[in-house]
Amino acid sequence: MTAVTLKKYLIQIADKLTPESTLEDVYEQLSLLSDIDESEKQEKSGEILTQAEVQQKSRNWLR
Repeated sequence: MTAVTLKKYLIQIADKLTPESTLEDVYEQLSLLSDIDESEKQEKSGEILTQAEVQQKSRNWLR
C-alpha cells in the first residue's frame, strides 16, 4: 500500500469514527481496505480461481 493510499484510507476511516471507536476498530477497517486492494490487484493480474477450480482444490484438501 502506498503512502498516498494509506493516507486516503485513514481519512475515510477518521470521518466515520464515533466516540466509542477504538484503535482496534481503526486497525480492522484499515486491514479490510488493504485486503480489498490486494484482492482487486490479484483479480486484475489474473490470479483468480473459478468456482470449479475452488471446488476441485477443496476436494483435494479434504482428503
